[in-house]
Amino acid sequence: MVIKSLLSFACLITIAFSALAQKREVKLKNVIPKDVTKKMSGNKSNYSIEQFNGKWQEINRMARKTNSSIGFKDTLFYNFLGGGEVFSRDGVSMSMKGEAAIEPNNVLVAAADVFTIRSMNNNQVILDDGEYLHTLIRKKQFWYESMPNNAVVTEKFITPVSVNASALAGEWKVYRREAKPGTIDKVLIRILNIQAIKNDNNAIGEVTFYKTEKTQTLPCTFMLDAERLRISTEKDTWNLILYKADGKDIVFGDGAMMYYCKPL
Repeated sequence: MVIKSLLSFACLITIAFSALAQKREVKLKNVIPKDVTKKMSGNKSNYSIEQFNGKWQEINRMARKTNSSIGFKDTLFYNFLGGGEVFSRDGVSMSMKGEAAIEPNNVLVAAADVFTIRSMNNNQVILDDGEYLHTLIRKKQFWYESMPNNAVVTEKFITPVSVNASALAGEWKVYRREAKPGTIDKVLIRILNIQAIKNDNNAIGEVTFYKTEKTQTLPCTFMLDAERLRISTEKDTWNLILYKADGKDIVFGDGAMMYYCKPL
């Protein structure tokens, strides 16, 4: 009698566990399994530099703050040559031949210019420089290539100028860089913000620059000595020569790289 009772109890336990297992199996069937073979992309890029090979011309520029298109004359032209090289032009003046690379987090380095890639297909790309969104399209030929060689005369800056610090007051955006062939500079100035004039030769403010795959804005000092401009942060220093500072434009360089600025 006792044995029969134990057998009956064992049967009930077996049936209960079987039902529970079936219930758990039904629930598991509704769970989408995770693909454990996939690895996190981390800081990798979604793009490759080979996708850019060829010619790209800017057709639209949008201000990020207002989300509206603006007029522009310094059209961006890039000719990606392959092998990690690019020719870049702003407007119709030659800028430079330099490095072309894709860095982590979808960052495009094109000679002296640095962008975040917002979107891209075979024929169009949208690039973000932190202030503007630049839309470029793939071209077989740039429009200026059909112009006569002497059709455009660009302003040349060969004579330094001497100014006092008040001529630099305000916030200035680098809209164009021009470098000697072969120049590769990993520390690129983007914005100068001269906030306070201490005297004719000294001012304080901030400098925004691109270095080691990221943009930084740091406090700095500005020191003028005749035509020489020295910009210093805690760790970085730029020794520059001024070529123009008339309240509308600031042009300066270090012998290898020329910077052209407009007020923000």
